[in-house]
Amino acid sequence: MQIRTRLTVQFSLLVSGILLITFLAIYFFSYSNVTEDFYDRLRSKAKSQAELLLKVQVPLINSEVLKALDETNRDLIYDENIFIFDEKNRLIYSNTTTPQIKALHVSNYWLDEIRKSGQIRYQDGDYKVVGLYYKYPFNRAVVMLGAKDLYGQANLSNLSALLTVLFFIVTLIVAIVGWIFSKRALRPISKVMNEVEGILPQKLDTRLEVPNQKDEIGRLTTTFNKLLDRIETAFQMQKIFVANVSHELKNPLTKIRSQLEVSMLKERNTADYQVTIRSVLEDIEELAQLSNTLLELAKVSEDQRDLLTETVRVDELLLDCRQNLAVANPTYNILLNFDELPEDDTWLELIGNSTLLKTAFLNLMDNACKFSDDHLVSVSLHPTRGQLSLAFSDNGKGIPKDDQSLVFQPFYRSDNTASIKGYGIGLSLVERIVKLHNGNIVIQSNIPKGTTFRINFSRL
Repeated sequence: MQIRTRLTVQFSLLVSGILLITFLAIYFFSYSNVTEDFYDRLRSKAKSQAELLLKVQVPLINSEVLKALDETNRDLIYDENIFIFDEKNRLIYSNTTTPQIKALHVSNYWLDEIRKSGQIRYQDGDYKVVGLYYKYPFNRAVVMLGAKDLYGQANLSNLSALLTVLFFIVTLIVAIVGWIFSKRALRPISKVMNEVEGILPQKLDTRLEVPNQKDEIGRLTTTFNKLLDRIETAFQMQKIFVANVSHELKNPLTKIRSQLEVSMLKERNTADYQVTIRSVLEDIEELAQLSNTLLELAKVSEDQRDLLTETVRVDELLLDCRQNLAVANPTYNILLNFDELPEDDTWLELIGNSTLLKTAFLNLMDNACKFSDDHLVSVSLHPTRGQLSLAFSDNGKGIPKDDQSLVFQPFYRSDNTASIKGYGIGLSLVERIVKLHNGNIVIQSNIPKGTTFRINFSRL
């Protein structure tokens, strides 16, 4: 179901529900008022009849005269039946001609109830009945008056028909108006949808027009624009990444091809062929290393939390990294500063992946030694209850401030590192591994020279 249809249906049901409750309340109160009014009229008529018969002590006022007066003044009460009984339950007056045509069922039970309560009312079939116990110094009697409220019932029937017709008419009008207004309300969304459908990969610089930033449609459009910014950035990074990968792969492949082509120009001795083969093997090793690094970079992302299954002692991991790096590069000097080790060993533990953490630490140590003239890196560990911090410091040329925000992008290399062999992937891989382990990495420039990479892991 479309949003427009759903809004129309919901709006119509809401209004029709309110109307139904309102109309039922109107009918209920009208019914109560009509009923109360009719019972008041019956009570007044019964009292006046009793007073004429019992209170006025003249010979002219008898049952025949009372009947004649009753026939001339009906007070719009239809099918009136009145009975007056004395203390011995004897009928002393009735406006019906014969007992056989009485519409009310009179019993001693009702007569006794009237004497006990003084006044009652009830419904007998279509008749509403009022009973009064009339007391006068010389006469006492029970008066029962019943009649049909045809006028009130007709009014209630007309009111019921009117309310029913109004209910359906208003509901229909509300549905039509809701359909029109829902179309107007959703028109900006339709416009946004049409604009989004027109955005192609070749037009990622296109942005949606924001009609009003304060309403929901404006905020939705702004959110779409921010999403387009991120998508455009991702596409640009992908293009840069592909271009850099192509460039990095092209260089060794070109060297391999050139060397092989030169070797095939003429016959050479065994020593020359061995030199060419060793050079080609070095280029192939570079390609393998680049491929492995790219695979590691592709595998590590922030949503791979299922890789973090080990309890890793960071100090022990740093010791392993120092040993491995020293074996691979004997000229490197790695200084580990563990002066701030805590008494609680759990402060040195992380829930993570030892292989990935080792890759990150080795990259930072290798970069620090590679870019320092003295091939020295100083690693310090600062554990606390809620955080584990590491600092990797070197004595190299340092990273310019303009480049510090770019060094974590794949294949980015600063101008002052162009003479040193590398691909510009290591720091990007380090940042992803650190974020995967709920940490962050920042660059701190040392004065007068050198750089410190500080990693903070949250342990909470």
